[in-house]
Amino acid sequence: MIRAGIGQTFEAFGIGLFRLHWSLTVMAFMAFSMNFTVLPIVAFDLGGDNSSVALAMAGNGIAWFFIGPFAGALTDRLSKRRLIVVAQTVIAINYAVIGFLILVGRIEVIWLTVSTLLLGACFAFTGPSRRAYVADIVPPRLVGNGVALLQSGLNFPTSVGPVIGSLLLFAPFIGASGAYFIMSAILVVTIALLFLMPPGSPRNVPRGSVLRELLLGLRYAWQQPRLRVLLAMLLLVAATAGPYQNILPGLLENAFGIESRNLGLTTWPMGVGSLFVGLSVAGVVGTRWSGGVLLVTSCAFGLGVALLGVTPNALVMLPVVFLIGSGFSAFQTLNTAEVIRQSEPEYHGRVTALTFLPFGVQSFTGLGFGRVADMIGEQDVLIIMGLSAIVISIVLGSVYLRMKSPTIPARATAERIVRQTLRPLAAVMRPQK
Repeated sequence: MIRAGIGQTFEAFGIGLFRLHWSLTVMAFMAFSMNFTVLPIVAFDLGGDNSSVALAMAGNGIAWFFIGPFAGALTDRLSKRRLIVVAQTVIAINYAVIGFLILVGRIEVIWLTVSTLLLGACFAFTGPSRRAYVADIVPPRLVGNGVALLQSGLNFPTSVGPVIGSLLLFAPFIGASGAYFIMSAILVVTIALLFLMPPGSPRNVPRGSVLRELLLGLRYAWQQPRLRVLLAMLLLVAATAGPYQNILPGLLENAFGIESRNLGLTTWPMGVGSLFVGLSVAGVVGTRWSGGVLLVTSCAFGLGVALLGVTPNALVMLPVVFLIGSGFSAFQTLNTAEVIRQSEPEYHGRVTALTFLPFGVQSFTGLGFGRVADMIGEQDVLIIMGLSAIVISIVLGSVYLRMKSPTIPARATAERIVRQTLRPLAAVMRPQK
């Protein structure tokens, strides 16, 4: 267990391989952050409404939702470096193709959706692989700290990437197409540097079917009450308040009267809050304070989204988005680190994959919130989203605080439950003589 304190906050950085892994992850996420600023602006310019942005963004989460659990099972069986290299290669090609379509004037919202579907499928592999990779390069006692630092490190690109993305849209001879070519180039560099890392050893799991291993992971997570509450809290908060990002381009143009291309220039405090507050909770992982901090930060995120609904202009929006970035970053960092810390090593890939399911559900709810925003206005729907997240946080956070210290059941328990589930089905499907 990691003790609280300033000295322990950056403890995993004492390991060279972890520093390299952290740096490459942050570098790759810089390209991803730029995309998640440029893409909604391009979609809003093409369709002119919130529904177009939600549709373009939906592919990412939909792929996460359906592919993520299987990707987690494969993460526990295969070389993590190989998975990351293959996935990032596909993403780099994807960015280059979108840049070309924009350059020749053939881009449409449907192609953006197809692109995000492919991106989501790749993220489903890179996300669990990067986090589970931490357990391969740091001592067991530093796994929670390492995951928290890795998650916090992803917040640095969210402060810089949106600004760079917006500036590239304004830059002559670059624009949206040039931005995508630059994103692709960044990923090519990280792919080359990834070969300095070790392959990442597969976990000691049986070589049965991926479906069976997936079911084992789901049963394992379900049998642990604290994991169940943590995952449910992340899922419901992300599903209700997470789609606020789809509403931002319309909020700028329809409520504040400024061009959506200014999105990155008005949301940069979100990344600053994410970076500093996210890092500050790394030392809380595994302490008696983690549950309380989890509750407070989740409520802060919901409050920030609700406050967007009463924000009068883009200037007042700056401190509000700082609150949003701070709250969600700290909440997600702490939640994810606690999920992995309270899981057995052989389940890290599958359990980590479950932390991405909320973003898949968020894509479905985002389509609905985008349509509602077109009907009643961006600010009204933001109030509904934020208040809903606060209620969910208070209910599930209070339940989590009352729970006893985590106990990690043996793998045999999960295997026994899956056998009890699969054997009757096999008996029914077995050909009769």
